[in-house]
Amino acid sequence: MESSNLAMKADYAKGLHRRDRTHQIEAINKFTLSLSCIIFFFIGAPLGAIIRKGGLGVPVIISVLVFIVYYIFENSGMRMARDDNWAVWFGKWISTMVLAPLAIFFTYKANNDSVVFNIDSYKSIIRRMLGLRTKRVVTMKEVIINEPQYTIDCDLLINVNNEIEAYSEKHKLLRWPNPINVFFRNGDDQEMERISQVLEVAIEDLGYTRDKLILTELNHYPIIATHAHTRPFRRKWLNAITGLVLPVGLFFYFRMIRFRLRLYKDLRTIHQTSNRIIPRALSLSTDQPDPTA
Repeated sequence: MESSNLAMKADYAKGLHRRDRTHQIEAINKFTLSLSCIIFFFIGAPLGAIIRKGGLGVPVIISVLVFIVYYIFENSGMRMARDDNWAVWFGKWISTMVLAPLAIFFTYKANNDSVVFNIDSYKSIIRRMLGLRTKRVVTMKEVIINEPQYTIDCDLLINVNNEIEAYSEKHKLLRWPNPINVFFRNGDDQEMERISQVLEVAIEDLGYTRDKLILTELNHYPIIATHAHTRPFRRKWLNAITGLVLPVGLFFYFRMIRFRLRLYKDLRTIHQTSNRIIPRALSLSTDQPDPTA
């Protein structure tokens, strides 16, 4: 008799408590629903500004995914709060707390003209991480006002060849680098960056030639990655963290070895290509009329 009475009172108290929580949920819902509309505005509007490719499809897909996340958190929070598994305020505010940082992030990126949803930027990052690169494409210009300065370009290519030989002898690219120097010490390869800049100047000027043989040879010049063979990142602290995390450090260490081997092959290709271009360019320079005559 007493157990039945206690069970009845427990059910009655549970019902009252459930009704009280339901009222609290509805009271809080007045605020969360309005705030959710504002949050969705600050998510949807920046998406239209950030996503430049894909037409209407990509923004709609991302918006649907965001709404699904909101729906899951909103319904799960409401059930947990109604069943007294979570506090009422936490159950009703969890969806808002999850989406508010996302709205701030999208608004900030849109205000700074970010490329966070630009697929090409992510492709570029992946290509750099995997060591992939595009081939050089030099074609004949439709309008050529001034002919290349063949003599100056030949001098630049000769100097580049001499510096490449000295660089290869000094840095021993076929040897494995010291991991301590790679991850825990400073030292970007300014020398290779300077050599690459000089080479690009010569290539840029020779690109205005009408000689098909030189244009063909110019496309044989590789595009050099001037820093990837020295260390993974420019920032010292980021290199140190990468070196301490063993699996990640091993990936970037072997990646760097691959870049060193590729740089060794690139330098040989540059040397051989320059040796083929220089005689041809010198012969063209002798055929040019003297402008002072």
